[in-house]
Amino acid sequence: MNRAVAFLLTYCIFCASPAYPWWEAGHQVVARIAVTQLTPAARTHLARILGVADTLEALSDALAKASTWADETKAETKTGEWHYIDLTLEDTRSDTPKRCPSDNCAPARIALFAVRLTSSGAHNLQWSELDALRYLVHFVGDIHQPLHTISDADLGGNCERIDPPIDNARNLHALWDGGIINEMNPNDRSLAADLEAHEIAAMPSSELAEILRGNQDDWVWESHLLAEQVVYTRLRIPTEPPIFPQSCEQAPPEIVNFHPAIGNVYVNDMKPIIRMQLVKGGLRLAKLLNQSL
Repeated sequence: MNRAVAFLLTYCIFCASPAYPWWEAGHQVVARIAVTQLTPAARTHLARILGVADTLEALSDALAKASTWADETKAETKTGEWHYIDLTLEDTRSDTPKRCPSDNCAPARIALFAVRLTSSGAHNLQWSELDALRYLVHFVGDIHQPLHTISDADLGGNCERIDPPIDNARNLHALWDGGIINEMNPNDRSLAADLEAHEIAAMPSSELAEILRGNQDDWVWESHLLAEQVVYTRLRIPTEPPIFPQSCEQAPPEIVNFHPAIGNVYVNDMKPIIRMQLVKGGLRLAKLLNQSL
């Protein structure tokens, strides 16, 4: 049983619903932000793939809907491992390839599906353009949820229980997937509009350029370091050996018995960080779509 299956079993125990990385709102916000940053050519191509009119509203709604498809189908397609990468607290960036065997991790799949959407990748008929697009949109969102880029023998934060729960989040992973977003604004349309008006519109060109630098491997490592800082270090989670339990029942007792001190102060401190992660996800997704379409 791999982490993807273990995650679903753990989620049933520790979390109510919904069972989506970034939950639904986070992915939809990333998709809606990306649409506003597309070139005319990319928008036209995107409208053709999605089968909708080339208007901001139609594209935004359609891409938001497409952004959760990879979660909705992962049990059937057995692609759960594509949604994360297990970089441990002891890993360095050079360890990334060994944490992605057979390209079964989020950054490798982002690169693969971005190429599939280009004219040079059109010969690869293993995935349709629509499926490649839906995977790409989703996985870019996933890597900007920091707990999809780290592991401390805890299934990316799934094994540290929060009691009492925050919103529907009963463990650290769920808190970052959607618990804090729901505390901010669970409506993806209004949250995306808020981020566009107050974060992106006010962003200096130098900051925008810095955000768009690099590729999916750079963005994964950035998220990994963020998770180390604002989750594992700040909450003083014990550092465990680089092992990968198949379920929380097999996780070290130091992890299972750890009770993170989560309160209003932590949640409020994390809100600006999550806002920026959503912004980065949207802007970087747009960069990849503009390059590929």
